[in-house]
Amino acid sequence: MPLYIVPRTSAWLSEEERAAAADCLPAVLEHMEGGDVRFIRSYIVREEDGAFGAFCIYEATSPEAILAHSEGVMLPTDAIKPIEETVISAPDPEPIRAA
Repeated sequence: MPLYIVPRTSAWLSEEERAAAADCLPAVLEHMEGGDVRFIRSYIVREEDGAFGAFCIYEATSPEAILAHSEGVMLPTDAIKPIEETVISAPDPEPIRAA
């Protein structure tokens, strides 16, 4: 399946919303298993206004499948961009966990 990056501006307005979304992630991933969309990872960023955004990486059969998933989990979707190439200069670092 092709890879896509999905920027999500102000996906969560507070630390509590972001933490609640992380708690729901196992159930969301279980629901997605074997479907048209496979979540790979997200990079969470703090926006200038204090909200949290994300850059999410997915494998999917189509952009429409990602959009349907995003609507189902009520996440904003700024764009769905196909990844043309992956350049790896070093192994992935250990994930950063919120304190």
